[in-house]
Amino acid sequence: MEPVGATIGPQEGRQRNTLSLYNALARHVLAPSLDLIRGARTMKCLADLEETQWWSRERIEQLQAERLQRLIRYAYDHVLYYRRLMDERGLRPHDIQSAADLHKLPLLTKDLIRANFDEMRAEGFPRSALLPGRTSGSTGEPLLFYSTKSALYDRGYARSLRSMGWAGIRLGDRTVSVRMTRQPETARGRTLRRLSRRLERTIEVDTTSISVETLPGIVHMLHRVRPRAFGAYPSVMAHFASFIKDSGQPAPPVHSVLTGGEQLFEHQRELIREVFHSEPYSRYGSHEAYEMAAECEEHSGLHVHAEDIIAEVVDDGGNPVLPGQQGHILITSLHNYGMPFIRYKNGDAGSLATSSCPCGRGLPLLDTLLGRTGDFIYTPSGKRVAGVSLPSSRLALLGV
Repeated sequence: MEPVGATIGPQEGRQRNTLSLYNALARHVLAPSLDLIRGARTMKCLADLEETQWWSRERIEQLQAERLQRLIRYAYDHVLYYRRLMDERGLRPHDIQSAADLHKLPLLTKDLIRANFDEMRAEGFPRSALLPGRTSGSTGEPLLFYSTKSALYDRGYARSLRSMGWAGIRLGDRTVSVRMTRQPETARGRTLRRLSRRLERTIEVDTTSISVETLPGIVHMLHRVRPRAFGAYPSVMAHFASFIKDSGQPAPPVHSVLTGGEQLFEHQRELIREVFHSEPYSRYGSHEAYEMAAECEEHSGLHVHAEDIIAEVVDDGGNPVLPGQQGHILITSLHNYGMPFIRYKNGDAGSLATSSCPCGRGLPLLDTLLGRTGDFIYTPSGKRVAGVSLPSSRLALLGV
């Protein structure tokens, strides 16, 4: 479905055919080649995820339970923190058979991770297979952690590509992404990032570069590039929409608007829909677990990537709440064996849906997501900056 008011002439039709050829080339030749270079299985995992999403809820829960059992057994055998935790409670791996048994384990918080950092890393796990990571620190002190290359390149990237597919975006479609960018530390990492962005035809705009002075140029670039997808934090996307609306100029012809990294408020959704003539697709992810949930074409909630992620919603005491009731979100990542995060309280709030999505996918839904927000902050000089782009040290300097 094209944006309202958009027309496709002969030249654009030829471009679409060319892009279709490039989409096929990207999916079946270029992406597998990139997987080979970095020793990953992203495309194989994507193919699996595209199949399992149509399984029944019961079949997906069975797959999830099998993966949880393997993770719990591994954590008990190889991670001192979890072995001590379970021994203190008289628990053995066979006591955790499914997500329904996770309440037997306590919550994992950022403070606990910091206090037990060395004990949380799996014993004997090859350091070459680990990737260091850190949270943005947008709501406090940044958290340092480790992930496995498999959890990121194989599973995390595949989930992200599946979410893009739900929004009508294929691998190789041109995309403009406004985000807080971090450059990899190694030369090889920087090279692989450039190759990946070229393959994905992605243009990145750093949130810290956005100001009243730069907005017109960025909007002009969107008109010139004509991306199929435009992604940003909800507060940033709403700012773009307000600028375009107030200026009286037409919106860039974008097929899909993607938001993530903050709560998407209803007034922001309405403004984005009005200006871009497109219902925004909300996505939910984190540095610690990568892509966790996303809206599909029905916009009936955010599908949890349940093959890889267990999402619980609990009350202040850590007890599960009923679907439809709001509470703290707990995340269990089923593929990070290097530093397992089990029942991790990431600071977000939300609720599980009381019904299934009409799309027919068997994946569970997050009905509401009341995550941490990063609305704009005004500096003493009057500069408007996206709050999510500021580390805690700079927030402190601003008196926030």
